[in-house]
Amino acid sequence: MDMMGLYAAKSAILVAARLRLGNTATRLLLHMALECWDEKRDAQEPRRYFGGRELSAIALGFLAPENGSAAAHRAVKRAVHELVESGAIKRLRAGGRGLTSEYELMLDSARPQTARRQTNDPNVLPFIGGQGGTDWYPQRATF
Repeated sequence: MDMMGLYAAKSAILVAARLRLGNTATRLLLHMALECWDEKRDAQEPRRYFGGRELSAIALGFLAPENGSAAAHRAVKRAVHELVESGAIKRLRAGGRGLTSEYELMLDSARPQTARRQTNDPNVLPFIGGQGGTDWYPQRATF
């Protein structure tokens, strides 16, 4: 079954935390992950984003028609710069001449082998019965 961005998005949250990305860059990385394929699909490689500046600007909160504004483009440019500099994404093609930029997300998007994984990695959230629930709670959280 083809998955669009589910596993990449889960990985993006951890990558953003590990790299200590700012809120805007984190939001854009999560958007990029949700728009890419988790696994190779026909000729389309996994973890590729080519949504363009206007779509990226919407992900940052600029609704149409403001998503085409200079301010929106500057916000996207700053977030992309942070993502490239941190190593979270890699630019594969610069935009222009009717083509959007293409980026590779430098994160794991592979489907887990089992629904319930045993791990000693403190950065991996444990799952209960593969339903997405967790028995891990942040120190400051109140429920």
